[in-house]
Amino acid sequence: MTGKLWALAGLTMVLAAAEPVAAQEWTPPYWKASPDPGLGSILYPGFALLIQASGHATIKCWVEADGHPYVCEVVQETPRGLGFGSVARVMVASAEVGVGRVDGQPVSTTVQTTIRFRMPERGRWDGPEPTDTQLSLAREILQSLPDWSPPDRRETMMDGLDFDRRAVVGPWLDELLPLDRDADLQIGALQMARLYSEGDLRHVLAGGTVPARSPEELAAACPDLTPEEEVVIGELRRRYCDRYGCEVTGTNPATE
Repeated sequence: MTGKLWALAGLTMVLAAAEPVAAQEWTPPYWKASPDPGLGSILYPGFALLIQASGHATIKCWVEADGHPYVCEVVQETPRGLGFGSVARVMVASAEVGVGRVDGQPVSTTVQTTIRFRMPERGRWDGPEPTDTQLSLAREILQSLPDWSPPDRRETMMDGLDFDRRAVVGPWLDELLPLDRDADLQIGALQMARLYSEGDLRHVLAGGTVPARSPEELAAACPDLTPEEEVVIGELRRRYCDRYGCEVTGTNPATE
């Protein structure tokens, strides 16, 4: 079931800089190469994804004259404890900044950015349904992969979650989302068979490769949650949010 929970991070960024003291002609820094938004999709914290939580994090970094952010710290993260700050730090480190200048000379400075992670509406599958042959080939491919199912599924589902919360959340996962490898295999095979033709699947089985699908295509190919599964995810979210809070609070006005 957890294979169904795909999402992309909706990202917006703002930039603020510390103006140097007694600047004669101050040119502020600017984004020369923005943080890679694709990292937000790839690294979206697993537990936040599971309970369908959005969030944001404000990151402050030192920037030397070469324009690369480093020594980044989390200024604010909300909701706390789900891992949005850690992902945002990685994203900001992928950026490049046009540094500030005083009288035309580059100077070291700090930059601050807020990255927002949003759970968008996932597109529904509107393509043809696969044949039994496609499904059989997809299952065979998955079963031939030693790591098609995470070896420690429980830890994977708690990705990004603060360690002091895992002792509480782990038993909830064991109760509400027990391991069912057959069901996970069925979901993965359907997703793969929707995205690749019978010829593509046979090519993979023969040792060939096929083009990777985009995160949007992968998300759309996942089967929808059943009403029963929606209830389970809702209960997990309720327990977590009742205990730790999931409210997304405002950011520092100075960064907006």
